Amino acid sequence: MNRESLTEKLLDLVEGRETPETWQNWWDEHETELEALLSRGEFLKLKPCRHGFQWVPVFGSQKGAIAILEKSGLAFEASNLYQERYLAELDAFCKEQERVQREKQKEFKASHPELFGRYPKFSKALAKVLDTSDEIKPAATEEQIRDQESVLDFTLPSQVREFFLLTAGINVSTGVILTLSGMFDLTIHGERYCVLGEFWKEADGDQLLLRPGEETIWYYAHEQDKVKRLCNDMTELLEKKLARYLNEH
Repeated sequence: MNRESLTEKLLDLVEGRETPETWQNWWDEHETELEALLSRGEFLKLKPCRHGFQWVPVFGSQKGAIAILEKSGLAFEASNLYQERYLAELDAFCKEQERVQREKQKEFKASHPELFGRYPKFSKALAKVLDTSDEIKPAATEEQIRDQESVLDFTLPSQVREFFLLTAGINVSTGVILTLSGMFDLTIHGERYCVLGEFWKEADGDQLLLRPGEETIWYYAHEQDKVKRLCNDMTELLEKKLARYLNEH
């Protein structure tokens, strides 16, 4: 490998005569020589990145090649081929992601019609962010709810009970956890609360709280060590607070 053969290859790249395969294969064959021949900056800019898209590596390397050729004062006519192919590839990827998302939402809605019927905004937002590691539990029974109330020595608000009769819990990796079995007692600043779940509104691990005899949902911001009033009831929590949060994530 010498400067002359390198220049010929860079011209092929810049003017659009390379494919992702031929460029990557050539790079793999000559990488050690190129590292010795080029400055560190030139080498890194020319090096094809490892990427899920086929045309991104050659498009990125083309930019590095242009910089090297401009520095040497050689005339060339840069091709738009790689950028056009990358944009077409990106567009196809986005359309496929949209298709998958629509299918996922359709499947989720078909599997949880009662949840969609009662909490449409929340359910639609939830369907958009669901990951394979996330969990939507089957509905809890009246007996399971009574058993948990007995363990907690706490009567759940009517709207919280209604939610658990549709699903015994959800665990979403973006920061929403509401599970019947995961509820527990907690005393904060001398006042008793029942922890409904987690809502990472301000920081990971921030908790949703209930107080005896209230539908009101409270919020414990643990980094500030403060309990804040969040909303009037479970419906407002789901349809406004959590739906907005999930749509933003």
